[in-house]
Amino acid sequence: MIRRFEPGEEQAVYELIKRVYDEFVAGDYSEVGNNFFYDWVEPSKIAARQADGRNMWVACEDSKLVGVVETRDNKFISLLFVEKGYQCRGIAKALFKVALNEMVERVPTTECIYVHASPFSVPVYKRLGFTEAGIMTEENGIRYLPMEMNITNLNSTI
Repeated sequence: MIRRFEPGEEQAVYELIKRVYDEFVAGDYSEVGNNFFYDWVEPSKIAARQADGRNMWVACEDSKLVGVVETRDNKFISLLFVEKGYQCRGIAKALFKVALNEMVERVPTTECIYVHASPFSVPVYKRLGFTEAGIMTEENGIRYLPMEMNITNLNSTI
């Protein structure tokens, strides 16, 4: 089941993100990059972003939180994480689809969706229909590949 994030779930979301990040992403980054990311996903910062208008959805199986997606500015995917034991089951795709549908519903003239993909997540975003929109870049110790998805490709990939 996918539903909107609810206030009070910040700690659970943080713990899920940190577990997945530590296993699959942290090794690609320096200590500076990892500390920057950990600070950005602190529960209080998640709550503040939601209060400032970001949108977050969570995937649950029974009562367990197994995935999360966060968007910003109605055109960026800022977080997409799925618990290790639930990967390759279509959860990331389902979370992305819910987020994307809401972004398009809010602003029907949206033409592209963007993401700064970690080296680990590039293949995931390619499977979702994103294409490379630049070169591997580093900011604050975080390496990412700018990627985009033209909304006209929506029906063929999602």
